[in-house]
Amino acid sequence: MAFRIVSIENPAEVHVTNGQLLVKQDDRSVTIPVTDMLMLVVSGPNIRMSTMAQTLLADAHVIICHLGRNHHPAALTIPMVANARQTKVAYEQVGASQELCDLLWQRIVTRKIENQARALAILGLEGAEEVWAFSQNVLPGDVGNAEGAAARAYFSHLHPGLNRRTDDPLNACLNYGYAIVRAIIARDLVTTGFIPAFGLHHHSQLIAFNLTDDMIELYRPCVDLIASEVVTTAKRLSREQRSRLRDAAFTAVHMRGRKVTLVNAAGIAADSLRSAIAHENPELLELPGLLEPEIIDPVRV
Repeated sequence: MAFRIVSIENPAEVHVTNGQLLVKQDDRSVTIPVTDMLMLVVSGPNIRMSTMAQTLLADAHVIICHLGRNHHPAALTIPMVANARQTKVAYEQVGASQELCDLLWQRIVTRKIENQARALAILGLEGAEEVWAFSQNVLPGDVGNAEGAAARAYFSHLHPGLNRRTDDPLNACLNYGYAIVRAIIARDLVTTGFIPAFGLHHHSQLIAFNLTDDMIELYRPCVDLIASEVVTTAKRLSREQRSRLRDAAFTAVHMRGRKVTLVNAAGIAADSLRSAIAHENPELLELPGLLEPEIIDPVRV
């Protein structure tokens, strides 16, 4: 089971040796079992990676996240590894009725709002009951836009005055954390057999990951909790902040009556979405519930 998020931030050469990733920095070399890796985060100049190393990572379903000068994700390499029944899943996905998509979106929005309310309660902030109330009135397809109303109430309590489109220190944390989680969800959807461009609710012609943007909604509060802990007055994220935000992948959530990591939950949710669409039954979609912040065995190199 992949459990490492490896970050390379200094000049290095990345190669393959004996089926493992070899990272050379100055006079130091480190080998990393690729089977342990969930994601490789690359940040900084003069990091050279061989095509063989990139292919090895892709074959092992490892995501490569390239960071720009501001340490925000600039590009993602998502392994396009075919599922054994990829064509079957894809046909079922594009053939799903609008009614089914609306019911699935209703479940996602409801759980997202519930998780937002839990986040406020965990942080000891006001507004949990106000936000929770919106979860009781979500219609199929969320035609009443309960998601938008809940989000406005939620962020007014989480960080008063926050505008998600501005250059704000909290936004820097949120955007970085969301990007890491988005990549994980995209990988699981692709390996489950889905075409990520075709969403349940999101349908932008300019985005190749509309389905990912549907599924990430209920995981955002996991990132919000960690971002609230690590945010400072600085707009440029420190190495420690980035490290903590990457831990969102291993934060504990409640699913199937037990604690699992967000990484595991994303895989379970993707598989249950496939079942829900195949059987035309939205009740089969399993979604995680938010817990107190707890990191389960993150390992860094």
